[in-house]
Amino acid sequence: MIGYKIKFNGIDRLYNDYSWRLTLRAKSVWQSGDVLQGQYLSELEKQIAKKYKRKYAVGVGSATDGLYFAMKAVGLTENSTIICPVFSYVATAGAIKRLGAEIHFVDTDSNGNIGDWQGYGLPNGVVYVNMFGNPAAYQRLKNYCDSHHIPLIEDAAQSQGASYGQLPSGAMGDISVFSFDPMKNMPSFGGGGMVLTDRKEVYDRIRSLRRHGISGKDTYGYNSLISEDHANQLLLLLKKFDRLQRMRDKVCKRYRKNMPEVQMVCNSPGTNSSNHKLVILVDRRDELKAYLDTKGIETKIHYSKTLDTKNIGKYPNAERLCAKALSLPIYPHLKNKEVDYICANIKEFLHV
Repeated sequence: MIGYKIKFNGIDRLYNDYSWRLTLRAKSVWQSGDVLQGQYLSELEKQIAKKYKRKYAVGVGSATDGLYFAMKAVGLTENSTIICPVFSYVATAGAIKRLGAEIHFVDTDSNGNIGDWQGYGLPNGVVYVNMFGNPAAYQRLKNYCDSHHIPLIEDAAQSQGASYGQLPSGAMGDISVFSFDPMKNMPSFGGGGMVLTDRKEVYDRIRSLRRHGISGKDTYGYNSLISEDHANQLLLLLKKFDRLQRMRDKVCKRYRKNMPEVQMVCNSPGTNSSNHKLVILVDRRDELKAYLDTKGIETKIHYSKTLDTKNIGKYPNAERLCAKALSLPIYPHLKNKEVDYICANIKEFLHV
């Protein structure tokens, strides 16, 4: 449907809120002529590292590149076996396949986070996701990886702003990777990602890999940078991030207050969600999506199938989510009356 009353993504409203400041920041870079590898990316890296309690941060062209670089930087190769949740965006597994490694997919818990993998044998590394912005069981994962001396990589593409106890997403594991995709909580108007770590050798290698491997031991790397105009805009959004998260949290609370009868994916006790996605679990999901479409409400399905499409029936929790999950609009500038309108239509369809 073209011309939704309520769109799924609100990046246009974010721009309207800060339009003159975002435009001025981009224009100042263009006028300077220093459009790559300049002061703004360097400052963004420093501020991200400080905010999320890391020693180092490296800006890259996308979170997908960041995951690939992270695995390369800790010594994982095409001969490695890597644990990966079977329920995620394809980029998580895609980065592992780019490396050429073997993937051991793992079923999720009931909320979509990585489950147990007893009986899989000892992997060479673990990549996990904080699905929908809800932190996974980090301490369990850390204990396992520490005891077996294998790297733990946090795919934090959806969880900037979340926390596990007092530990922020971005500080969980040997390496963490944020995304600045336009759909994310701190979106760039052109994409990008950030790799965070406390290990100097990892930091140095990723800085080399993002520039064709020129300055390191790698023969080849990639051209994977955040441009200076986008870095300068992201510096503004980083300053506003906590405010925007509070606005997003209020939207989430209104959904929950309006629809206590509707099952929603939620975070575990002792954690704080980034509320990247607001996901309900319903029967007749596809019919509800089509119904909301007729009411001018754009929704998304995350995700319609597992990453392992060959072994249907092996992942009951993930497959249940694939059949029932529907993502509703959630962003800081969503209005109360719009949330109420969405909830009223869902309840009307479900007869609750």
